[in-house]
Amino acid sequence: MIGRQLSRWTMAWFASALAFLVASLCAAVAGAGGPGHWSGGAALAVVHLFALGWLCQMMLGSLIQFTPVLCARPVAVPGLALPALLLTGGGTAMLAAGFLSLDGWAPGQGLLALAPVVLAVAFAMTGAMLAPTLVGTRGLGGAEGRMVALALVALGGLWATGAAMGWALGGYDLLPVALFEALPLHILLGAGGFLTLAAFGVSYKLFAMFLLAPEGNGALRQAVFGTASLALGLTLGLTGLALAGRGSIPLSLLAAFADAAAVALYLAEIRRLWRSRHRPKTEVNMRWSCAALGFLGLSAALLPPAILWGGRWAEAAAFAALAGWLSTLTLAQMVKIVSFLTWIQVFAPRIGRCPVPLVSDLVDARATGRWLGLWVAGAAGGTLALAAAQASGFQLAALAMLAAALGLVREAWAIRRLRHLDPARRPGRLPPLVLPAPPQGPDHDHTRSARA
Repeated sequence: MIGRQLSRWTMAWFASALAFLVASLCAAVAGAGGPGHWSGGAALAVVHLFALGWLCQMMLGSLIQFTPVLCARPVAVPGLALPALLLTGGGTAMLAAGFLSLDGWAPGQGLLALAPVVLAVAFAMTGAMLAPTLVGTRGLGGAEGRMVALALVALGGLWATGAAMGWALGGYDLLPVALFEALPLHILLGAGGFLTLAAFGVSYKLFAMFLLAPEGNGALRQAVFGTASLALGLTLGLTGLALAGRGSIPLSLLAAFADAAAVALYLAEIRRLWRSRHRPKTEVNMRWSCAALGFLGLSAALLPPAILWGGRWAEAAAFAALAGWLSTLTLAQMVKIVSFLTWIQVFAPRIGRCPVPLVSDLVDARATGRWLGLWVAGAAGGTLALAAAQASGFQLAALAMLAAALGLVREAWAIRRLRHLDPARRPGRLPPLVLPAPPQGPDHDHTRSARA
């Protein structure tokens, strides 16, 4: 199915997201943000370059690529992929620039008002592609599709809280929003809602594929969905209260415990999947995904104290979720996905006509493992530095993460250029590095394979 339904713009989504990742880490190394210093304009810009520019863009691009695989049907309105990408990237840059108005840059105030509108259009376009694809014969019948649908609901709440706070910070009081109450809900809807729920749904399919494990929709997986639905419902209810200028700590704690329960059930389901695998030796992307799962458990454990006491607990919990769980998982699977899509574009049409390499031949597993190990060390160090309020330790951790990110970007480039293959095994023509190849068939959203 993946070979027949390649989105033409997947690599462009990935490249844009990686550019935002490198930019955010460069700013963090330069001193923007740090323990106890996340309220300034520059720090908020860094946070959104990382969370929105890097993680959300990567997740949206992945969903456009893999939702057709989850649902066994083509994505709806594929022509919206490029405008959605441009508006998401543009809206993220506008929002980051708008936050600089809090540090005295006057032109940014208008951007704080405009950026949420641009992002709303981008998210609506993405929803127009994904929602009709999910509402089909198999889309909502499987746990993967239902989890992605739940993630899209969380995306709406994420945008609503972010837009309300952005407008309030810009001096446009359109709602009596309680910033103190809305901020933790915004973080929860982003890290614990949209990004984590989408990661759950996609990982069900990818983990089964890469582990050669049987897929299932048993009681445990249904319990994950039910508990996640409860947590999201409570969070959205709290969001309505916060946007109306009210809040409720007991309900916030209940939502936090429901989130933690969903994480525990998901980890039990992944353990079941792992133990049922038919691949005896796991590849580098799956080995380092285990580290991401460890960060997921840590962030869930930190969630209740983060709600109760805030401060360094909240900073450590959010960083463990965004940099440890979500980013480690994304970077590990990105290397595999890039190699898989490259192999399909280049070598799948040559099967039966000449010898073709394995997908794993396109990757330098040792180098990838070293860079992922450095990223995990940086994420762990950053979490500890935030918990201990050590600014210099956080900057050192950010530097390690920046080096790891640059190394993985180079690895992705090498995969696309087939640098790890012997020159004699490379075809005469390679697919474009980022932009799609010109369409060669009636369906303009299907990438046709490069031919030697």
